[in-house]
Amino acid sequence: MGLRDIARELNEKGTPTARGGKWYAGTIKYILENPLYRGIAHYKENNVKNKDLALV
Repeated sequence: MGLRDIARELNEKGTPTARGGKWYAGTIKYILENPLYRGIAHYKENNVKNKDLALV
């Protein structure tokens, strides 16, 4: 399923974004590529991986 298809399905199901708006392919891409959503935190030279905190 592509990014546009995911965004379309979320909008059709009425799933709101964090701000209550519509889903866009760019938003889905941002979430999937953001290391923080994968449970990886960076602070200076420290990298922490915590799979329990991962959303994706």
